[in-house]
Amino acid sequence: MTSTAVAAPSPAEHPILRRVLHAIHLGHEQGFHFPGNFLAVSFDHVAAAGSVTTLKGAPLRADGSADPVGLNVLADLALAASIRAALQRDTRLATVNLQLQLTGAACAGPLRAVSHFHGFLRDTTGQQAIASVSIRSGEREIALGSGTFMVLDLPSGTRAPVLRAIDLPADADWAGVALPAPAGLGDSDAAIYAQALKALRAGGADNFSEAFWGFRTRTSTQGASGTLRNGAHLGNRVGHVQGGVLLAFAQATAHAALPGNWPVSSVTAGFVSPGEGEQLRARSRVAHRGRLTAVVRTEINTVVAGRPGRRVLEVLTTHSLRKEAAAET
Repeated sequence: MTSTAVAAPSPAEHPILRRVLHAIHLGHEQGFHFPGNFLAVSFDHVAAAGSVTTLKGAPLRADGSADPVGLNVLADLALAASIRAALQRDTRLATVNLQLQLTGAACAGPLRAVSHFHGFLRDTTGQQAIASVSIRSGEREIALGSGTFMVLDLPSGTRAPVLRAIDLPADADWAGVALPAPAGLGDSDAAIYAQALKALRAGGADNFSEAFWGFRTRTSTQGASGTLRNGAHLGNRVGHVQGGVLLAFAQATAHAALPGNWPVSSVTAGFVSPGEGEQLRARSRVAHRGRLTAVVRTEINTVVAGRPGRRVLEVLTTHSLRKEAAAET
């Protein structure tokens, strides 16, 4: 089934639209989800002991830090890559928990994650695999973390993803890349393309990432709240909001609960249920705010008839006061 064409600038003339169409094409070619393809997550070496996964398509922020969506998606996928290398059959991995410690180091280019499989949780009914990851930018360690994943059977009709190295074409090389025509996209892919057009019109190229993922946060007297309208651009291979995207949404809401000079320094997340439905809602509450550190508790729920439904994610973030702000107090 195809959708009607969306009025837009020519994809050949806009680098972001070229990347969107290229990611859609990769999804059909290798069975991988859109967030990973759009962010150009490249599986350079897949092994239980030392998988190497790089992030080639996420922008750096103005302060030199990594884009939170890109960093979290990379961490989630890199951890899973080392586990997949140890499994004997095609499976689906569901994130059970994930911890990240951020170092605060500035980025100097693409992020490179090295992950290791550490075996399975013992004496449990479900098979849960454990992995660790270190993420670097050049010689600087940006983050280190660990995660546990439930090993599940692939749903009927779902292809196992092909974990392979990819490269974003250079600006001069796009002419030789076959991109799907916007007018011929199926409904799900057309929705992704339409979201990209909407984000370009709303935020322009400089603020595309924020507008595209669609996190909406608002500070409140007790913390902050956030809403996220679900869509194909956020989904994993079975249509749930991808785990790294969910985690970035929680972090964005937690960050809104404090002044801007309190960046996130660590994340501990428990994944409770799939991120599905038309809309998700986050709520953050400041559990502690001291002179130098703060703690924020965030929960994400589905929305049913305008009210919170199933719990999707529980996150505890720590925040550290920036040096310049501490000097002023």
